[in-house]
Amino acid sequence: MNFVDILILIIIALFLLKGVLRGLVKELCSLIGLAVGALLAFRFHGPLAEGMVAAFKLPASVCVIAAFLAIFLLTLLLFGLLGMLLSKYVKLLYVGGLNRVAGGIFGLVQGMLLLAVVMFGLSVSPLPEWGLLALKESQLAPPFIQLGEQVFNGSWAIFPGS
Repeated sequence: MNFVDILILIIIALFLLKGVLRGLVKELCSLIGLAVGALLAFRFHGPLAEGMVAAFKLPASVCVIAAFLAIFLLTLLLFGLLGMLLSKYVKLLYVGGLNRVAGGIFGLVQGMLLLAVVMFGLSVSPLPEWGLLALKESQLAPPFIQLGEQVFNGSWAIFPGS
């Protein structure tokens, strides 16, 4: 076991712990909030930026960034609040323990997918010799690299030409 293996185990443990502490409801709301926030920000930051330029007489470049961030962060905040409210209802229904266990599993899957993408990215990047050797000698990195490659190839099948 080398430092890459130890780092992988730490990352997995942290994602598992985060999932258990937050629960599935908050984790799902957070993930959905990220996706919806990005979609809304990409879709509507232009019109909002134009309105900001007209209203505040600021440079367009500043307004574009501010509009994107405002939409994205407001969406994250709203979904975060929704997650908090739904978590309270889940506790009232006496399934808080199940919410936490499912959150741990969800966090574990998130961590593993993140590691898979990062490990695959590192495996196809020009790394220093010591980095290549550490990946090669790792016991845990090869399965993550293979999973990352499958995720990468699968994303090409879902989003061709991107």
